[in-house]
Amino acid sequence: MKQNTSIILILLLCRAGLAGESAWQARMQEANLLERQGRYGEARTAYLAALDEAETFGPTDRRLAESLNNLAAHYFHGAKYAQAEPLYRRALDLWKGLGPGERRDLAVTMNNLAALYRAQSRYSEAEPLYVNALQVLEQTSGTESVDVATGLNNLAELYRSEGKYGKAESAAKRSLDIAEHAAGPESVKTAACLLTLAGVWRDLGRHDDALPLLHRALTIWEVALGPEHPQVASALGNLAEVYSSQRRFVEAEPLATRSLAIREKALGPEHPYVAVSLNNLAQIDRLQGRHAEAEPLYRRALAIWEKNLGPDHPDRAKGLGNLADFYHERGREQAAESLLTRALAILEKALGQDHPQVASISRDLADVYRAQGRFRRAAEMQQVALRIFEKTVGRDDPRYRESLERYARLLRQIQRPQEAAKIEATVNALR
Repeated sequence: MKQNTSIILILLLCRAGLAGESAWQARMQEANLLERQGRYGEARTAYLAALDEAETFGPTDRRLAESLNNLAAHYFHGAKYAQAEPLYRRALDLWKGLGPGERRDLAVTMNNLAALYRAQSRYSEAEPLYVNALQVLEQTSGTESVDVATGLNNLAELYRSEGKYGKAESAAKRSLDIAEHAAGPESVKTAACLLTLAGVWRDLGRHDDALPLLHRALTIWEVALGPEHPQVASALGNLAEVYSSQRRFVEAEPLATRSLAIREKALGPEHPYVAVSLNNLAQIDRLQGRHAEAEPLYRRALAIWEKNLGPDHPDRAKGLGNLADFYHERGREQAAESLLTRALAILEKALGQDHPQVASISRDLADVYRAQGRFRRAAEMQQVALRIFEKTVGRDDPRYRESLERYARLLRQIQRPQEAAKIEATVNALR
C-alpha cells in the first residue's frame, strides 16, 4: 500500500518587540493557530493578510521572511507545491541577508524547503538541505532540542523514501528519544516521531512492533487536535495499512474509511493525501475480492496523483502497480504488463535501479510474465527482485523471502526441481 509519511514543517513564531508590529503579529498568531487546528481556508486568509502587511516593512525586515516561510508551509500542506517553492526561496534569500543572528530561522526554512523537495521526489536536492539545516539547528537550538528532533524525523522520512532503512531507523529512534524528553511524551511532536518510526518498522515487516506506536500516536493526536484533524487521519491510515498487511480486514476497513472521510473534509477531494486513502481503501477491497468497488478507487487515486504531482511521480507509479495487481488477479495480463512496465520506468528514473520499490514492481512483473508463459523473462525479473532486496533490505526481510518463494514456484513450473528445492531450503532456514 501507499505509505502515509510524517513530515514536520516548522512554523516560525513571531517575536515581540519590533515597532508597529502588533497588527501583523496578531494576524500571524491567528494564522498559525488556525493552521494547527486544520482550518486551512481561514489560515490562508490570515497568512495572506500578514504577508501583505509585512511587504510594507521593507525588503530587509525579518517579518517578511517569516511571513513567506509560514505561507509557503501552508501551501505545502495543501499540496500547492508550485506556489510554495518560490516563497521558500525568497525567504531563504532574506534570511541570508539578515546575518548570523537569523541562522536558526534560516535552517527552519531550509528544512521546510527540503520537505517540499522530498514530497516531489527530488531526493538529491532534499538531502543536503536537510543535513545542513540539522547541523545549524544543533548549533543554534541545541542537540537535544525539539528543532533537532524535527530535523531528524524529516531526515528519517527521506531515508525511508530512498529505501535506506538502516539510516532511517537510526534517525527516527534518535528523533523520538529527543522529542519525548524535550516536548513531552504526549506532545504532537512526539506523535509525529512515533508515526515515522512505526512506518520504518512497517516497511521492514515488523508489524507487531509498529502497532503500539501507531495506537499511541493516534491517541495523542485525537486528544491534542481533535478526532477530525488530518494528523489523526495519518495515524488511522497507517493502522489500516498494518492491519491489512496482516489480513485483519475487519479492523482495517473502518480505519481506512474514517481516514478518507477526514481528509476529504479537511483537505478537499483532490489532495494527494486523499489519493493515499483512496488507494489504501481500494487495496482492502481488492484483497477481499470486492473488485467492482476497488477499481474506481484506484483510478480516482491515480487521477489525483497525476494532477497534483505529475505523471512521473513515484506515488503514481505505486498506484499503477496496485492497479496492475488488480488486473493480474482478474487475468488481464496485457493490461497489467503495460501498467507495471510504466511503473518500473518511473521508479527506476526517480529512485534508481537499486530501490526496494523497484524490486517489488520487478517481482510483480515476473508474475505477469509467468502467467503469460514467458518463463525466461519471469525468471530474469525474479532474479532482479532478489538481488535488489538482498542488497537493500537484507535476507531477513519478508519481501526477500516472499520473492524466493515465488521464484521456487516458477522453477518447479518449468521443471527445474533441484534448483527449486535449494531455494525452498533457503526459505526454511530464513524463517
